[in-house]
Amino acid sequence: MATPRTTPWTILWKLLRDDGLIESVDITPVPVVSEAPLTIDVATAGVRDLRGSLSGPGGERARLAFDRVEAGEFGDLWRAETVVKATGTWRVLLRARGDAVEDTFTVATESGAGAETRIDAFGLSPDPVREGDELSFSGVLRADDADVGGLPILLEFREDEEFAWTEITRTDTGADGDFTAVVIARNSGFWRAEFPGTGPRGTGRGLSAAARELRGSRSAQQHSTVEKAGLYQVSHTVNDQSVPKNTNVRHTGKVQKRDNVNAPWTKLNNERVELLFNGSGTNRKDTTSGMGRYQIDAKAASTGTWGVKISSSANQFAEIKVTAG
Repeated sequence: MATPRTTPWTILWKLLRDDGLIESVDITPVPVVSEAPLTIDVATAGVRDLRGSLSGPGGERARLAFDRVEAGEFGDLWRAETVVKATGTWRVLLRARGDAVEDTFTVATESGAGAETRIDAFGLSPDPVREGDELSFSGVLRADDADVGGLPILLEFREDEEFAWTEITRTDTGADGDFTAVVIARNSGFWRAEFPGTGPRGTGRGLSAAARELRGSRSAQQHSTVEKAGLYQVSHTVNDQSVPKNTNVRHTGKVQKRDNVNAPWTKLNNERVELLFNGSGTNRKDTTSGMGRYQIDAKAASTGTWGVKISSSANQFAEIKVTAG
């Protein structure tokens, strides 16, 4: 991505020209059941008008009507509800004036969707936690009359004042469905555990050939407060953490600053952000604008850890792993 010029005029021109970013798409339930309600939640930043459409496996087409259901300082949450009938793989296309995103989801019959599951006793500790310390999670996946051992659990996070969910790590259930995970605490926000579902018509995320037919489920959200000592704060999300090799991955986030450790955070514009891969520079850069936002697109040629660092603080950076295979 070419580094934009940072004069006030070019920043204003970019804000007027673009209509923000589409950050994440959440489709529930998993899998979607034929002729039953489905919900599409979309997190955006700076988007004034969001439009969408669906295309089905047999050429079916339908428009989506989105309503802005929540608004925050750094973004908005949009929601559309609809019903589809045809089973198979559906595609959703989302458009804002300055951005476009596609995603897919699976539709199954009621009898073919698999047994229902739930995630109980999801919790985290300690709370609050200091930045850079370990944050531990635990919970239990349950299903009536079904084996729940050795199944994938995704740990997902959304930062305070944000609506986009990002997968941070994944783990597997034990023989009785219990699971644990540990991450490094970076920013305050909400966490949830997700079981992506299994079976021949599963979502395609974390499935094996021997997977049982179980519906996906999510835990209740849990908030974590991260105590920060520094004067800068950087967030970092990607549009997909598991992609085919050489797929373009979008890295987005925001940069904030405060005058002292007791002062409130404020957005930091005109800040140079550099993208790293496995600790080395990639010559991919951007400059924050609007609400302290940056966006950098880069090709994921192999599995590794991507990080972003800012010019004002060598010690403040944010990393995330992307699997390319």
